[in-house]
Amino acid sequence: MKTLRSMIIPASVLMMFLGLAAGMEAQTLRVTSFAGKFTLPFMAQWGRMTLPPGNYNLYYGNLGMSGPRMVEVANEDLGVQRGLILPVGEDIRKATRSVLVCVLEGDKAYVRSLEMAEIGQSINFERPHGVSVDAWIVAGEQIPNTNRELAEARIAIVPVK
Repeated sequence: MKTLRSMIIPASVLMMFLGLAAGMEAQTLRVTSFAGKFTLPFMAQWGRMTLPPGNYNLYYGNLGMSGPRMVEVANEDLGVQRGLILPVGEDIRKATRSVLVCVLEGDKAYVRSLEMAEIGQSINFERPHGVSVDAWIVAGEQIPNTNRELAEARIAIVPVK
């Protein structure tokens, strides 16, 4: 009797760990709504990441089955994930082309939004602290009644295929 009990407890603990491991694995699965590739011709700040010039893959979707919607960026040349970026909002107007909209300030570039025509969505990203330009941009055009500082900033449109 004692032998059976000494086998059941470790087996139960093992089953619990296997169940947790399977649950954690399920959380890493991604439900992708959009996938694309882009070539960044300049160094750009995207959230807390600095992306060097190069070829990238991007995926937009949920983490797990009901997790937050995020963008995953991977350097195609190196074959490694660069990071996950959480959007701060979605534009009301539908995107008509697939592009990354970058705001150029001096010699620096900041990714401001991702437009995805295939799914009709455009999402915005938080600008880094200290960057004064802020505006809503859809299809490379400023939405009326938003920040007028955009008129003084240069915009770079990076196609996403």
